[in-house]
Amino acid sequence: MIITTARKPTSKTRIFCKHLSKFTGIEYQTRGKTSLSMLADTSFLVVGESHGNPASLNFFLNNECVLSIRANVSLDTEIGLAGEPVIKGDTPLAFALSKATGFRMGEGSERFIRVNDRIEFIEKGKPYIILKVLEARGEGIV
Repeated sequence: MIITTARKPTSKTRIFCKHLSKFTGIEYQTRGKTSLSMLADTSFLVVGESHGNPASLNFFLNNECVLSIRANVSLDTEIGLAGEPVIKGDTPLAFALSKATGFRMGEGSERFIRVNDRIEFIEKGKPYIILKVLEARGEGIV
């Protein structure tokens, strides 16, 4: 999986993508003029923006959007590289996010993504990225 952006992202969106990449261990690639069809042979996440701020996460598998999340984004602290996070939560969105990212569901990790009405990227008990979910669409999500 890779993380990329819309065509001409703002610096805020690029910074968010770099932070998200660092937390998840998923490679970030600048998109430039690359069309989404050029990425069809891999799974990818497109971070969209609204009014210059990161505002949506669209997960693609087999060139089809399987999960779309609109959210307000806040970054709280700096973070270093570490292992792959696990997803905590028993909501349909948690299961859809696990399926879209390939991250396992479970416990026992210092780095995890807690999913309820927000999506919190947490390391050692401290929030790193917080997404206030405005809307989510995808398979199994009502």
